Amino acid sequence: MTHQQASDPDRVPARTEPDDARGDAQRRIGVEVEFGGLSARDAADVVQGLLGGEIAKADAHRFELAGTSLGDIRIELDSKYVHSDADASAFEKTVRRVAGDVSGPIIPTELITDPLPVEDLPKIDRLLDSLAKAGAVGTEQPHLACGVHLNIEWTDTDVRSILRILQAYLLMAPALRDDIEPDRTRTLLPFIGRFPKAYQMKVLDPDYHPDFTQFVADYCQANPTKNRELDLLPLLASIDHEAVETALGEKPSAVRPTFHYRLPNSLIGAEGWSISREWDRWRCVEMLAAKDERLQEGLREFRDNRETSDALGTLKRMFAEVVGK
Repeated sequence: MTHQQASDPDRVPARTEPDDARGDAQRRIGVEVEFGGLSARDAADVVQGLLGGEIAKADAHRFELAGTSLGDIRIELDSKYVHSDADASAFEKTVRRVAGDVSGPIIPTELITDPLPVEDLPKIDRLLDSLAKAGAVGTEQPHLACGVHLNIEWTDTDVRSILRILQAYLLMAPALRDDIEPDRTRTLLPFIGRFPKAYQMKVLDPDYHPDFTQFVADYCQANPTKNRELDLLPLLASIDHEAVETALGEKPSAVRPTFHYRLPNSLIGAEGWSISREWDRWRCVEMLAAKDERLQEGLREFRDNRETSDALGTLKRMFAEVVGK
């Protein structure tokens, strides 16, 4: 995607409800942004210069900032192989530091926030602008496959509410991909994998009404990985850790009450791009999920058309209706 494409207002979903009507003031989101061009150390200095806080060095390629004006923030090279625990041997620390030094140019640096009120997203955008001015770049470096993850807090543990979000997302995913145009390198790597087709058919069946245990079992059997464009494992594990562990056959790697939305590109420095716009795109999914009659109509249309070329047209039309385009 070019910077010009990113700034085209016709490609960005319009808000169709006022903020207070959507309840954004009560929502919280954790933000993860990948970028190249700056080391973790240099990026930490930029964050401290703008937001304050104290920098603590966890290891050579991971820095933690406590007490910033946006809460605690971690910045690190995005690879588990270059980080060491505090009690690791001196030899292991040296090996991992050297591994990070060597691989730094081909591994993204990642900035990770604690859950933030939605109203603070413009502050994240200003921070990303500062990082861009200091040399951070996103998908300008295609070999890094830089992306943005939104950890969207979700407090409703009713399986029906989670299922509706997943159904709405699957119905809108083709149009979201068209709108976002994920970086080519990212689509070739497994990190934002699509849901298996057979699983999509199961979930988009209007007659699919699982209880929570069955939903977890179905999800984990088809998606035993975090590498999905919308990762539900952290949310499901936060509700019933044992059910997820049983279904996966191992402990889940992350447990938090959030939808882990992984599709957006990281377009740091691109004119017109922002985290706030990615949040607007996500809100379109929630808006469709909240309109039960329209959602059920979409499920029926998809079922009736899924064997024809009309299926994708149905999904794109629904997206256009929801975002007001």
